[in-house]
Amino acid sequence: MITTFSVALVFVLCGIETDATDCISRQEFDEFKTNVFNQIEKLTLENDRQSVQIEHQRKKILDLMNSLAKYEEASTNLSPEDSTNISNDSIPLKHSRLFRKDSLISKSPVKGTVKKTRLLTSQGSMTTVMADVVAFYAYLTNTETNPGPHHVIVYDHVVTNSGNGYNKHSGAFTVPKAGMYVFSWTTFVDPNSYFPIELAVNSHRAGIVFVHASTTFNGVTGSVVIQLQQDDVVMVRSEPGYNPSGNIYSDNKMKTTFSGWCISCSS
Repeated sequence: MITTFSVALVFVLCGIETDATDCISRQEFDEFKTNVFNQIEKLTLENDRQSVQIEHQRKKILDLMNSLAKYEEASTNLSPEDSTNISNDSIPLKHSRLFRKDSLISKSPVKGTVKKTRLLTSQGSMTTVMADVVAFYAYLTNTETNPGPHHVIVYDHVVTNSGNGYNKHSGAFTVPKAGMYVFSWTTFVDPNSYFPIELAVNSHRAGIVFVHASTTFNGVTGSVVIQLQQDDVVMVRSEPGYNPSGNIYSDNKMKTTFSGWCISCSS
């Protein structure tokens, strides 16, 4: 499902010299602007939920393929006498592409062992991690100039995204598994800048910090430990009701970052 939201605006603020017969007050304009922000955030949340649903379907497919691999392994370990008692229809297709030697689908683990998967890193090398780990870490590549209030920070460079919960295009983390989570966000600003930066869960504040720089750069880190449900959406933004000043800074010497991990997730 693809959701589309479009708005066409033609208005005049009351009090401005104009020949127009219609105008709106500053309060009406502010209310309208808030409604537009809320609609944009609602659509962003819906998009992230759809992404999580797609990921869940992908995982179910992988589980089914691993189950087939398990039966394939069991069938190859049978003795000749046992194999004569099994009809051809009961054995999975041995030459299916699911069981090629170059397949990325691993055999089902032996009971009592920790399930692991191999991931391709951004440098092209392979690394092995536990499949059940949910953790992410991303940072802002470039400085955001005068972002204003109610601005979602999109941490566009992803270093870690185990569980595929973080979206680098929207800046939102959609919870793949219910559990207890830890989140940390670090924000740097350049001189003469000040911002209240909050962690929002489903558009409600879960934590907030205030960063202020006078004559030099400054940074502050916030952290939250919170119980979350599957498909909850977490993001970092400037406080909606406060007018900040200046720029959110990030470069190779000081990075504005967002990270989170589950310390006790449901299976």
